[in-house]
Amino acid sequence: MSSKNTVQRAADQRALRTFALWMGWCISSLTVFAMLYSKANVIGFVQNDSTRITWIILGMFVLGVAVSFMQAMRMTAEWFRAYKIEAMVMKKGLAGVTLRGGRHIVDRFTDALRTIAERNGRVDVESLVDVEFSAQHRTSQFVGLLGNLMITLGLIGTVLGMTITMNGLHGALGALGIDQSLLVDGLRTAMNGMGVAFYTTLMGSVLGGVLLRVFSWITDASVNGLQDLMIRTYLVYAAADLEPSDDRDLRALDASVGQLSQRMELLHLAMQASRKEMIGLREEAGLMYHELKELAEDDPIRQLAVGHARYALSVRPGFLNRVFARFRN
Repeated sequence: MSSKNTVQRAADQRALRTFALWMGWCISSLTVFAMLYSKANVIGFVQNDSTRITWIILGMFVLGVAVSFMQAMRMTAEWFRAYKIEAMVMKKGLAGVTLRGGRHIVDRFTDALRTIAERNGRVDVESLVDVEFSAQHRTSQFVGLLGNLMITLGLIGTVLGMTITMNGLHGALGALGIDQSLLVDGLRTAMNGMGVAFYTTLMGSVLGGVLLRVFSWITDASVNGLQDLMIRTYLVYAAADLEPSDDRDLRALDASVGQLSQRMELLHLAMQASRKEMIGLREEAGLMYHELKELAEDDPIRQLAVGHARYALSVRPGFLNRVFARFRN
């Protein structure tokens, strides 16, 4: 019993690796944000950015982190379920796995394997696992795509900032020696353009090219690891259940007989409970019959009970006649 609990705790700890790695990188991202805020005054520039490119970059980063977090939580739950399925397959094979519907990907994968085995088909485990987990790969790729788009927006911001800088310098040179205020405005515009160029490049490369790509790698690596676990589990512990053979048919038949026996036991328990209820009903009917016999003929309660009894006899005459006949005898 203690060894079983030790194995279960070890499996639970392994299932938390994706979440722990994601949280560790999230803390690193917050540290980078703090450094950018304290050293480069990024937040102040974002608030005053007239081009709004940094707003778009920051919004895409928040979206990517949110999607990555939800996927990390989903994969953590899948890892927990996968280790439980591994333990069941190690003990009883493919037929001994108790599924929980289609909420988990690993349950759907197991159900697909079982369906193919029941139809005596040949199983391509690697192709099937790629199909079942393809949606999770696409989610990780979407997060990586957001990172690439953020880098592209940073480059666009660089070009736009340099354009603003050139326009500002052109205005400043045109106002040189003519209008001091126009000269100052031109220089201010040029400096603003340089800020757009540098800040958009900085945010696009750091947030998209580094932080968001690592978030995408964490979840994608988790999906790949889960695929490897499921392939290894069924190829090692359920290989005999995946190849068409007479032995596999016998094991499937034994599993079906076992399930049928469990259902028969449940039906037997239900019938026993119904029998107890019927005995209680008969006792209540007998008690009511004796109490009615003791009442006077003109008692209103007896008259009401007689009316209900006549109505019941008209609806179900056979059953009530048998019940009351036993007490008369």
